Amino acid sequence: MQAIRFRWICGGLAALGLVLLVGLAGTARAGTDLTSDQVKVILHTATPEEDGFIDRTLAMVEKGTLPVDLFESCLLWARRKPRHQFQFFKQALVLRAADQGITVQ
Repeated sequence: MQAIRFRWICGGLAALGLVLLVGLAGTARAGTDLTSDQVKVILHTATPEEDGFIDRTLAMVEKGTLPVDLFESCLLWARRKPRHQFQFFKQALVLRAADQGITVQ
């Protein structure tokens, strides 16, 4: 019974987080309103290298060299994956940015 309650609570929090992300996607275009720590939690980063990738890409968004809508769409897409969210996010972002002539490492 407690496991079912725990799943409902986690599911509710995940849904709330997704609603907030979708709401943020329509806000300021100069940069994302998400902090580095929020993105790391959303994507379940596990290593310093993964954290560094998030920090570098958010810096690119803030500089305007990486479109915020590209960053956020990859984030929202990867967030829906049941596992390995960071890996999905990274691969999608690198490939989609390359299509636009942007190098993300």
